[in-house]
Amino acid sequence: MSTRFAYIVIVLKRLLTVGLLAFIFSFSLIAVTCFALRGRTVEVPNLVGKSKVEAEKELDEAGLRIKIIGITDQKEIPAGASISEQTPAAGTTVKTGYQVRVSFLDPTSSAAPSGN
Repeated sequence: MSTRFAYIVIVLKRLLTVGLLAFIFSFSLIAVTCFALRGRTVEVPNLVGKSKVEAEKELDEAGLRIKIIGITDQKEIPAGASISEQTPAAGTTVKTGYQVRVSFLDPTSSAAPSGN
C-alpha cells in the first residue's frame, strides 16, 4: 500500500509542477502581449531636407528616436547637411519610442541623389 501511495504522491507532484509551469507561461504570455499592445501610435514626420537638430526636435516631440545611418561618427555630419532619406517614410504610423533611421546629404559633395 505504501508503494501505491508513493506513486500517487509522485504523480501529483509532477501534475502540480506542470500546472504551475503552464500558469507561469500563460501569465507571461498575457503580460508580454499587454505590454506590446500598450503605448500610443504616432505618425512619422517628414524629415527630408531638415537638419539633424530640426529632425531630433520633431522626433522628440512625437516620442520617436533618431538613428543616423551611413555615418559612423555623428561629429562627421557636415554643417548645412540635410536629411536625404528616412525609414520609415513620412506618414507611417508607428508606436512611440520607435527608431527612425535617417541618412544625410552632404551639401559640399558633388554627387546628387539619383532619381531612379
